Amino acid sequence: MDDEDNIPKTWDEIIHGEGGHCPVCQRWGKVYGRSINKTMARSLIWLCKAWAANAPKLWVDVPNTAPRSVIRTNQLPTLAWWGLVERCPKNDNNKTKYSGLWRPTQKGLDFYTGAIKIPNKVFTYNNMVERYGGVEVFIHECFDNHFNYQEVMQSNFDD
Repeated sequence: MDDEDNIPKTWDEIIHGEGGHCPVCQRWGKVYGRSINKTMARSLIWLCKAWAANAPKLWVDVPNTAPRSVIRTNQLPTLAWWGLVERCPKNDNNKTKYSGLWRPTQKGLDFYTGAIKIPNKVFTYNNMVERYGGVEVFIHECFDNHFNYQEVMQSNFDD
């Protein structure tokens, strides 16, 4: 065994590597990389369309209006890491953890319309964004080669 193997790693080195348990609280820690995918892109497309159809209301009631394909995958909240969607702040009168109300951000609308690219990868630690990486992509690049972007844009998302 090398002397280097006996040198304790810093917490930063641990979480950016294989991950490990915190020496203080024993909680598992690791920086996770997540790539934007077609399920996330479909969720954003649905939310942008539902939000536009919902005007003049500011928020979309996702649990009660989204198709099963959006609810089942639970990928919509992940889009917040890219700043594409936002959750309605919790009402103190509500006993649930979250309201279920969401809306696209301006960045989300711009990505949805193909006006901007975003990094295809986000790195998070403790559910907070650490950094972005990978290549920048347009929304249509989140889908397989045989994907028809226009077809999805015209879809009514019925299950």
